[in-house]
Amino acid sequence: MTTDERGLPRGRFDSYTSMLKASVAKKSADENFEHIARQAYIGLGLALAQAAELKVDSCPAEGFDPKLIDEVLGLEKLGLKSIVIMYVGVSDPARDWIAPMAKVRVATEDFVIEYN
Repeated sequence: MTTDERGLPRGRFDSYTSMLKASVAKKSADENFEHIARQAYIGLGLALAQAAELKVDSCPAEGFDPKLIDEVLGLEKLGLKSIVIMYVGVSDPARDWIAPMAKVRVATEDFVIEYN
């Protein structure tokens, strides 16, 4: 698909994709799952940033029942498992008891390490 879209010769990425497939094949299913679970946070971060850019409220969440989520969404049939979820919506000011409170932010110098 990529080669076709970019007008490149077929097989252009064969050595790269073969190397990736070999790397994945020599690991156990659990090792591959752990790797993918860590990679999921890259997509989550981008989705949170995009929601903020669109002025849509969002919140990442863990501590949910992944087996229940997988069952409700039919993920097992697709060969998938839930790792993290992201709530998306518009806040309800009438029910948001934190909204009127003062915002508290840590000073940049207290959480950023500068390297010179």
